[in-house]
Amino acid sequence: MVDERPSLETLINDPAVSYPLKAVLVVWWGRDPLDAANDAAALATVLGDRAAFLLEQRHGP
Repeated sequence: MVDERPSLETLINDPAVSYPLKAVLVVWWGRDPLDAANDAAALATVLGDRAAFLLEQRHGP
């Protein structure tokens, strides 16, 4: 089974994709792709940890 990943154009033109994500894609598209991917992974980790922390604060472990 082939994993279908959306293209930049598809994401930019999708009304369901948030404006902040579109802005990051446009700005980061011209960067070194490895640097951008590493930064995206770090961002995902930090925001995922924050989401987990907030959920735990509201609903317990």
